[in-house]
Amino acid sequence: MSTEEKSIRYQIFFKTQDYVFDQTIELNDDTYEHAAPEEDIPDWCKLAFKKCPNCTLNDIWHEYCPLAVRLIPFVKLPACNSYDDVRAEVTMDNKTVLAETSAQEAFSSLLGLVMATSGCPHTRFFKPMAWYHNPFSTPEETMYRACTTYLFSNFLHNRDGKKLNFEALKKIYINIHQINVHIAARIKNYSDTDSALNAIVLLDLITNDLPIAVDEDLTELKQLFESHKNLFN
Repeated sequence: MSTEEKSIRYQIFFKTQDYVFDQTIELNDDTYEHAAPEEDIPDWCKLAFKKCPNCTLNDIWHEYCPLAVRLIPFVKLPACNSYDDVRAEVTMDNKTVLAETSAQEAFSSLLGLVMATSGCPHTRFFKPMAWYHNPFSTPEETMYRACTTYLFSNFLHNRDGKKLNFEALKKIYINIHQINVHIAARIKNYSDTDSALNAIVLLDLITNDLPIAVDEDLTELKQLFESHKNLFN
């Protein structure tokens, strides 16, 4: 079977210093994951080091945390502040998305893509969203994409007539919160900049908000679908 490939390139230009962060995420439709950096792997990437309490990987078969390994480029960032102004360019699918934003916002968008395609078992739900990556998503856009991804996945795989609810989606995000907290603890003492840490914090704000929004009956999203009331009658 032929393998479709997708390339997503992030270029983050810092205005206050002569530095460009340039990373390309290469995906294919076999694993929907991207390869780890080809370099020596530091000890802080070992699976047993500050291992997430909800990790499902076994230390015997997995020496390194797949997500930590893929965060190596972010730990090596030169000293900069999370609030530094940057110009971010994301090139993918014959289009380029531009944003004038802060370093932490730019890295948060990229880290969301990196985490989803890292091979961490808890982030596999996000692979379809990563394949159709939407850079610099707002919290509202992320909620919409997560809910529609969950519902479509349920349509494809739930053929036994179980009642549809969002409990599994909430559990996914609760697990991701633990991943965010512990992966931040991994890199805290190994980076010269707070940009990557604060990018994870931004991601975690969305992670914490979604289960609450689901419990509040998705009122805002419901309004979008008022015109669909009679669509399936």
